[in-house]
Amino acid sequence: MKQKRLSPIWWIGMLACIPFAFVLIKRNADEATQKNTITTTSSYQWIKLLDSAPWKKTYNYQLFAIRDTLWCFHPDTVWYSLDAVNWSTSGLSDAVNNQAFLDYVVKNDTVFGFGYFEGNIERYTFQPKLFITSNLRSWKESASNLPRLFFYHPFVFNNKFWIIGGEEQEVSSEIWSSNDGRNWFKEKASTALGKRTGSQIVNLRDTLYLLNNDVWRSTDAINWTKVSDAIVPGQTIFGYTALVYNQKIWLLGCNRNGQFTSNVLNSSDGIHWEEQEAPWLPRGGIAATVFKNQIIMTGGKYGGTPNHPEFRYDNDVWVMY
Repeated sequence: MKQKRLSPIWWIGMLACIPFAFVLIKRNADEATQKNTITTTSSYQWIKLLDSAPWKKTYNYQLFAIRDTLWCFHPDTVWYSLDAVNWSTSGLSDAVNNQAFLDYVVKNDTVFGFGYFEGNIERYTFQPKLFITSNLRSWKESASNLPRLFFYHPFVFNNKFWIIGGEEQEVSSEIWSSNDGRNWFKEKASTALGKRTGSQIVNLRDTLYLLNNDVWRSTDAINWTKVSDAIVPGQTIFGYTALVYNQKIWLLGCNRNGQFTSNVLNSSDGIHWEEQEAPWLPRGGIAATVFKNQIIMTGGKYGGTPNHPEFRYDNDVWVMY
């Protein structure tokens, strides 16, 4: 059978389509790559406020913005400031005693301390006490049925306190809630989250985001959906402090694959992250909060890694806006 001969016009048309086809292939490849990369941003600025704050260099403590005042819950004592530069002591003690294991949380301008921890992971004393201060000058102590857990970060959502996961003897998969901090109710013995320790939970646009190396999302604190297997694809990150600023989740002080960095990550959805190289030294265990529409950070620890076995502690103070 005689084959039909193709006209020169047909060949010219096909050759004209080839560059366009390559553009589509490249565009699709680029889009696929973007799903697994971190973009870079430089639209935020860091400024050092203090080379050295008046408190001892250490890590794993907390900053809070309450009304018009910034509060630093340092292990030695509690400090306060109106400008993050000039600090005074309040006379308030560190009631929970070890913020590496337990936390404070603020509700309605009142600070609550959950539990008392003394010792270390191998030998310790835990007491399920509740500490409350509204005047930020003295504590009121109360008994509670607080779960015997540590290594969790309590949070407030829908005017209730919440605890997700934590440890004691083994890692917990439980979810607890309380209206007053004294009386606790077990909401769930286990969820899709599985056993969790050290999770940080933030509230972005009335949606909770639970962050470890992966990211989960919830609108009721009980039912959770995974949105990302890894914040940084191909890397394991931990040791960061999470907060919400400018309608984004921010992670400060990340340990990546066993090495601390000064990179800061932010995301508006928990899936796509932007990266910023901050000017402060690498560290983890940072204290940070949002104060007067700026991020204030201080403290932290660096070291204990093969490349840097000795430890360095910090007490410089920085602002980001």
